[in-house]
Amino acid sequence: MNNYRNFSHRFLFKGRIEMVTGLHIGGGRANLSTSDSPVVRTPEGHPFIPGSSFKGAFRSVVEKLSTAVTGLKSCGMADNQGCVGVQGEAYQAFNRRRGKERWSDSRLLQELDGKLCDTCLLFGSLFLASKILFDDLYLINPEDTIVQVRDGVAMDRDSEKAVDRLKYDYEVVPATQVFDLSILLEEPGPIDLGLTCIGLSEYLAGFGQVGGKRSRGLGRCQLTEFRVFELDLEVGDANERGQRLKKYLLGRKPEEKMTELTDTESFIQGKIDDLLKEASKKEGH
Repeated sequence: MNNYRNFSHRFLFKGRIEMVTGLHIGGGRANLSTSDSPVVRTPEGHPFIPGSSFKGAFRSVVEKLSTAVTGLKSCGMADNQGCVGVQGEAYQAFNRRRGKERWSDSRLLQELDGKLCDTCLLFGSLFLASKILFDDLYLINPEDTIVQVRDGVAMDRDSEKAVDRLKYDYEVVPATQVFDLSILLEEPGPIDLGLTCIGLSEYLAGFGQVGGKRSRGLGRCQLTEFRVFELDLEVGDANERGQRLKKYLLGRKPEEKMTELTDTESFIQGKIDDLLKEASKKEGH
């Protein structure tokens, strides 16, 4: 297993998330909204998408798709899948042994080899930090956004009827609102990069979702204005790598720090092809 403390290869994915349907991500009552279920807001009062919420939605997409790829392993955050990255019997046994034998960080990395599923290796687990980082997503034009309030009623699942006097309302960010997206991927292997690309591909196609109340039609979105930046300090001679590192350290914008890839469609397709090849190799073993 690689040590993820290196600094030699990273990707930055930029774009915009455009809501195809309305969005609801609950924000509690701290914002003093009169709604029963307000949306999460910045201190200035503007709705936003927490990076953790988008990461969870993105991971869910990747986990679902990865199960169809023969050779890949994904615990789906469920117990009894043999992955020690999620709380359960495998995790408890692994953690007891870790405490009893007092493993160092390097020993922990050695023992984790082969015991984490492919999605936990990418998105992180109870033992290993995530390779993929999601910024909070803020509105492109926050001043132009008007939050809607919709009504709902509680349903009795047995009678399939509305519960008397249990009407409530909830806030919704309307469709067509656009959020800024930034995803950083650190030290990826072919499988990490391929899994990221199958997730991006779903959002590019408009099949991605984020937020709650999805069964009511909320949360569908599409990735637009997609851009890919790469920093690779593993290729070329020492002089070339030094120049790339200098450019990265002195630059202030992604365009100044990293190399922008011009054909993002071919990039996505190529990395998914690489993923399928790597998964096939794993299956063959």
